[in-house]
Amino acid sequence: MIKVVVWDLGGVLITDPADNFWQNKEGTKELRRDFGSNKLSTEKFVSRGSKLLGINSDDFLHSYKKIYFSVKPVKEVLKIYEDMKTDKYVLSDTNPLQMNCLIKQNYFGILDNSKKNYFSPELGMRKDSKKIFEYLIEDLKLSPQEILFIDNKEKIVELAKSVGLNAIQFVAVKKLKNDLKKFDIK
Repeated sequence: MIKVVVWDLGGVLITDPADNFWQNKEGTKELRRDFGSNKLSTEKFVSRGSKLLGINSDDFLHSYKKIYFSVKPVKEVLKIYEDMKTDKYVLSDTNPLQMNCLIKQNYFGILDNSKKNYFSPELGMRKDSKKIFEYLIEDLKLSPQEILFIDNKEKIVELAKSVGLNAIQFVAVKKLKNDLKKFDIK
Protein backbone atom coordinates (compact mmCIF):
# COMPACT_ATOMS: atom_id res chain seq x y z
CA MET A 1 0.00 0.00 0.00
CA ILE A 2 1.29 3.43 -0.97
CA LYS A 3 1.54 5.82 1.98
CA VAL A 4 3.24 8.79 0.30
CA VAL A 5 3.66 10.22 -3.19
CA VAL A 6 6.87 12.07 -3.98
CA TRP A 7 6.60 14.51 -6.89
CA ASP A 8 9.22 16.09 -9.11
CA LEU A 9 8.71 19.79 -9.86
CA GLY A 10 10.18 20.69 -13.26
CA GLY A 11 8.52 18.87 -16.13
CA VAL A 12 5.77 17.46 -13.91
CA LEU A 13 4.08 20.09 -11.72
CA ILE A 14 5.62 23.07 -13.51
CA THR A 15 7.13 23.66 -16.92
CA ASP A 16 10.90 23.33 -17.20
CA PRO A 17 12.55 25.90 -19.48
CA ALA A 18 16.15 25.14 -18.50
CA ASP A 19 17.11 22.77 -21.33
CA ASN A 20 16.41 25.39 -23.99
CA PHE A 21 18.53 27.93 -22.12
CA TRP A 22 21.61 25.72 -22.14
CA GLN A 23 21.29 24.80 -25.84
CA ASN A 24 22.89 21.39 -25.15
CA LYS A 25 26.35 22.99 -24.99
CA GLU A 26 29.10 20.60 -23.98
CA GLY A 27 29.93 20.85 -20.27
CA THR A 28 26.61 22.33 -19.18
CA LYS A 29 25.20 19.10 -17.72
CA GLU A 30 28.23 18.72 -15.47
CA LEU A 31 28.07 22.39 -14.49
CA ARG A 32 24.37 22.10 -13.60
CA ARG A 33 24.96 18.87 -11.64
CA ASP A 34 27.81 20.37 -9.63
CA PHE A 35 25.93 23.58 -8.85
CA GLY A 36 22.73 21.69 -8.06
CA SER A 37 24.49 19.47 -5.55
CA ASN A 38 26.09 22.51 -3.90
CA LYS A 39 29.62 21.72 -5.07
CA LEU A 40 30.05 25.14 -6.72
CA SER A 41 29.50 28.65 -5.43
CA THR A 42 27.06 30.89 -7.29
CA GLU A 43 30.02 32.99 -8.45
CA LYS A 44 31.82 29.99 -9.97
CA PHE A 45 28.56 28.79 -11.56
CA VAL A 46 27.97 32.19 -13.17
CA SER A 47 31.58 32.46 -14.31
CA ARG A 48 31.67 29.00 -15.88
CA GLY A 49 28.16 29.28 -17.31
CA SER A 50 28.88 32.60 -18.97
CA LYS A 51 32.05 31.16 -20.55
CA LEU A 52 30.22 28.08 -21.82
CA LEU A 53 27.53 30.24 -23.45
CA GLY A 54 29.93 32.93 -24.61
CA ILE A 55 28.30 35.87 -22.83
CA ASN A 56 29.43 38.14 -20.00
CA SER A 57 28.60 37.24 -16.39
CA ASP A 58 25.97 39.94 -15.86
CA ASP A 59 24.09 38.97 -19.03
CA PHE A 60 24.32 35.32 -18.09
CA LEU A 61 22.92 35.87 -14.61
CA HIS A 62 20.13 38.13 -15.86
CA SER A 63 19.15 35.67 -18.62
CA TYR A 64 19.38 32.67 -16.31
CA LYS A 65 17.08 34.20 -13.70
CA LYS A 66 14.70 35.44 -16.39
CA ILE A 67 13.96 31.94 -17.74
CA TYR A 68 12.51 30.89 -14.40
CA PHE A 69 10.03 33.75 -14.33
CA SER A 70 8.44 32.19 -17.43
CA VAL A 71 7.72 28.96 -15.55
CA LYS A 72 4.05 28.04 -15.46
CA PRO A 73 2.14 25.40 -13.53
CA VAL A 74 0.99 22.34 -15.45
CA LYS A 75 -2.60 23.07 -14.41
CA GLU A 76 -4.15 19.62 -14.90
CA VAL A 77 -1.31 17.94 -13.01
CA LEU A 78 -1.36 20.58 -10.30
CA LYS A 79 -5.08 19.91 -9.78
CA ILE A 80 -4.37 16.18 -9.31
CA TYR A 81 -1.59 17.06 -6.87
CA GLU A 82 -3.73 19.49 -4.87
CA ASP A 83 -6.74 17.14 -4.71
CA MET A 84 -4.68 14.10 -3.70
CA LYS A 85 -5.53 12.76 -0.24
CA THR A 86 -2.33 10.72 0.06
CA ASP A 87 0.55 12.57 1.77
CA LYS A 88 2.61 14.52 -0.75
CA TYR A 89 6.30 15.40 -0.86
CA VAL A 90 8.47 17.20 -3.40
CA LEU A 91 11.90 15.97 -4.52
CA SER A 92 13.56 18.31 -6.98
CA ASP A 93 16.91 18.75 -8.64
CA THR A 94 17.44 22.47 -8.43
CA ASN A 95 20.23 24.83 -7.49
CA PRO A 96 20.74 27.64 -4.97
CA LEU A 97 19.68 30.38 -7.41
CA GLN A 98 16.47 28.62 -8.42
CA MET A 99 15.67 27.42 -4.92
CA ASN A 100 16.12 30.64 -2.99
CA CYS A 101 15.19 33.29 -5.53
CA LEU A 102 12.54 31.54 -7.54
CA ILE A 103 11.13 28.26 -6.31
CA LYS A 104 10.40 29.19 -2.73
CA GLN A 105 8.82 32.50 -3.78
CA ASN A 106 6.96 31.75 -6.99
CA TYR A 107 5.70 28.22 -7.32
CA PHE A 108 1.99 28.58 -6.93
CA GLY A 109 1.61 27.16 -3.41
CA ILE A 110 2.97 23.79 -4.49
CA LEU A 111 5.47 23.69 -1.66
CA ASP A 112 2.84 24.64 0.91
CA ASN A 113 0.81 21.55 -0.04
CA SER A 114 3.78 19.27 0.50
CA LYS A 115 4.53 17.72 3.89
CA LYS A 116 8.25 18.19 3.19
CA ASN A 117 10.38 19.43 0.32
CA TYR A 118 13.67 17.86 -0.67
CA PHE A 119 15.96 20.04 -2.78
CA SER A 120 19.23 18.79 -4.21
CA PRO A 121 21.41 21.71 -2.97
CA GLU A 122 20.21 21.19 0.59
CA LEU A 123 20.88 17.46 0.35
CA GLY A 124 24.19 17.77 -1.52
CA MET A 125 23.08 15.14 -4.04
CA ARG A 126 20.90 14.86 -7.11
CA LYS A 127 18.40 12.40 -8.53
CA ASP A 128 21.00 10.84 -10.82
CA SER A 129 22.33 8.99 -7.77
CA LYS A 130 20.78 6.13 -5.81
CA LYS A 131 21.96 7.89 -2.64
CA ILE A 132 19.19 10.49 -2.83
CA PHE A 133 16.51 7.80 -3.01
CA GLU A 134 18.10 5.84 -0.19
CA TYR A 135 18.13 9.05 1.86
CA LEU A 136 14.46 9.65 1.02
CA ILE A 137 13.48 6.15 2.18
CA GLU A 138 15.38 6.58 5.44
CA ASP A 139 14.04 10.08 6.09
CA LEU A 140 10.42 9.07 5.42
CA LYS A 141 10.87 6.03 7.68
CA LEU A 142 8.92 3.88 5.24
CA SER A 143 9.67 0.81 3.20
CA PRO A 144 10.40 1.55 -0.45
CA GLN A 145 7.19 -0.23 -1.46
CA GLU A 146 5.15 2.34 0.48
CA ILE A 147 6.53 5.22 -1.60
CA LEU A 148 5.41 6.27 -5.07
CA PHE A 149 7.73 8.58 -6.99
CA ILE A 150 6.69 10.63 -10.05
CA ASP A 151 9.23 12.14 -12.46
CA ASN A 152 9.24 13.02 -16.16
CA LYS A 153 12.65 11.50 -16.89
CA GLU A 154 12.77 7.78 -17.62
CA LYS A 155 16.36 7.42 -16.38
CA ILE A 156 15.43 8.91 -12.99
CA VAL A 157 12.30 6.72 -12.73
CA GLU A 158 14.37 3.61 -13.42
CA LEU A 159 16.94 4.66 -10.82
CA ALA A 160 14.16 5.08 -8.22
CA LYS A 161 12.81 1.64 -9.09
CA SER A 162 16.30 0.15 -8.68
CA VAL A 163 16.17 0.92 -4.94
CA GLY A 164 12.68 -0.57 -4.61
CA LEU A 165 10.48 2.52 -4.96
CA ASN A 166 7.32 2.41 -7.00
CA ALA A 167 7.75 4.97 -9.74
CA ILE A 168 5.76 6.54 -12.56
CA GLN A 169 7.15 8.39 -15.54
CA PHE A 170 4.97 11.41 -16.26
CA VAL A 171 4.39 11.76 -20.00
CA ALA A 172 0.75 12.86 -20.19
CA VAL A 173 -2.10 13.77 -17.82
CA LYS A 174 -4.37 10.89 -18.90
CA LYS A 175 -1.60 8.33 -18.38
CA LEU A 176 -0.79 9.84 -14.96
CA LYS A 177 -4.43 9.49 -13.90
CA ASN A 178 -4.48 5.86 -15.04
CA ASP A 179 -1.15 5.11 -13.34
CA LEU A 180 -2.37 6.63 -10.06
CA LYS A 181 -5.53 4.50 -10.24
CA LYS A 182 -3.38 1.38 -10.61
CA PHE A 183 -1.73 2.29 -7.31
CA ASP A 184 -5.14 3.09 -5.77
CA ILE A 185 -4.08 6.68 -5.07
CA LYS A 186 -6.89 9.02 -4.15
